[in-house]
Amino acid sequence: MTQASPPYAGLRVLDMSQGLAGPYCAGLLGMQGASVIKVEPPEGDWIRSAGGGREGMTSLAIMGNPGKRSACIDAAKPQGKALLLKMAAQADVFVQNFRPGVIERLGLSYETLSKDHPSLVYVSITGFGASGPDAKKPATDSVLQAFTGMARLNRDSDGTPRRIPFLVPDTVTGVYAAQAVGAALYARATTGQGRHVQVSLMEACAALQAAPILDATLSDGKPAAPITVPAGIFKTRDGYLTVTSLTDTMFVSLMKVLGLEALAKEPRFALLSDRQKNAAFLNLEVSRRLVEEATRHWLDRFTAADVLSADASDYAGFRAAAQTVHMQVFHEVEQYPYGPVPLPRLPGGTADWPLDAAPRAGQHTLELLAEAGVTEADRAALIASGIVRQAEPSVT
Repeated sequence: MTQASPPYAGLRVLDMSQGLAGPYCAGLLGMQGASVIKVEPPEGDWIRSAGGGREGMTSLAIMGNPGKRSACIDAAKPQGKALLLKMAAQADVFVQNFRPGVIERLGLSYETLSKDHPSLVYVSITGFGASGPDAKKPATDSVLQAFTGMARLNRDSDGTPRRIPFLVPDTVTGVYAAQAVGAALYARATTGQGRHVQVSLMEACAALQAAPILDATLSDGKPAAPITVPAGIFKTRDGYLTVTSLTDTMFVSLMKVLGLEALAKEPRFALLSDRQKNAAFLNLEVSRRLVEEATRHWLDRFTAADVLSADASDYAGFRAAAQTVHMQVFHEVEQYPYGPVPLPRLPGGTADWPLDAAPRAGQHTLELLAEAGVTEADRAALIASGIVRQAEPSVT
C-alpha cells in the first residue's frame, strides 16, 4: 500500500547556508517533500572542496544537498541582494549559518525579512550562539568536539582525547535544527506567525551528550560505572563482534554459550552491580573465549540464545546485510559525476518518498531567476557582470 505523501510537499525553503549543519537541515526538509533552493556564492559552497571528490561533488556536498536546486548569486552586490530579497519573499523557510553580524551586513536579517513577511520561519545556525564572549569565534567540527567534551569522552587507553572521525556536531545540529523548524511550522499553522529559530552547534552537542554529562556530574567526576557487563567489541578468530548482556538472565545465557557457566554461578557475578565491580575480569574472560572461534560461529549461537551481539561490519557489509536490504535503508541515486551512489533514506519516512541527486554549484541559476520573474535580458546581464553564475551543462 502506498504511504502518505511527504509531509512538507509544497513547502518552499531558501537555503543560504554553507558547510554541513545548515545544508543538512534544509536537506532534511527536502527529503520530506519541501522544494529547496540552495544559494551559493559564485565560487560555490566551500564544502565542495572539503574531503576530496570530483567536480565539486564531495561526499559532504552530496549528503547535505540531495534534491535541491542550486543558484550561484553574489549576495554582497546590490543586484545580488535584490535577487535574494525577491526569492526570500516567496519562501516559507529561510536558512543561514553565517557568523553573527554577517547576515545583518548583507541586509538579510530576520528583522529585515520578517518585516514584510511575518509568516517566515527564519533559521540561524551558529557555532557558539548569537551573543557572548565566543559568539564570533570560528566553529568547526574539531573545535566543537574538543570544546564540548566529546573528544575527551572518546579518549584512548592512554587518556588522550580523540576526535570522533566524522562530523558529529554538524550532523546532529542539522537534525536538531530541522526538528525546530517543524515545531515552528506547527506554531505557524495555528497562529499564522513565523519565528526566528536559533540553533548553535554548542547547544546541539550538549543535548546529544546529556547522559554522559549527567554521569560525570552525578559521579562527581569519577569514571561512570559501565552500563552493562560484560560489554565491548571483542576480537574473534577472523574478525570482531560486539556482545553484551542487559539482564541477569541474558548474562547466564551468554556465559552458557561461551562455556563459562561456572562464572555465572559465582556470587561476585550474580547481579549487575556485582559485575560492574568486576568488569575488567569478566571482559578479559569473554575476550579469551571469543578469539578461539570465528565470528559466524558465535553470532549463530548468540542469536539462538537471544544474546545481544553483532558483527563489527564495515560500510559495505552494513549495506549488504539482509536486514538492511529488507528495510530498504539505502536508495541508489544517480549522482553526477559518479553514477549510482548509496544514500540512506530519511528515518521515519518511507521507501517511496523521492530522494534525488545533489546539484552542481549554479546548476539551476537561470531556471530559478526566471521563476523569480527576472527577464531573459536581465538574466544575461547578471551572468555577464559575474553577479550570478550558471554551471556549464554536464558532460555524461
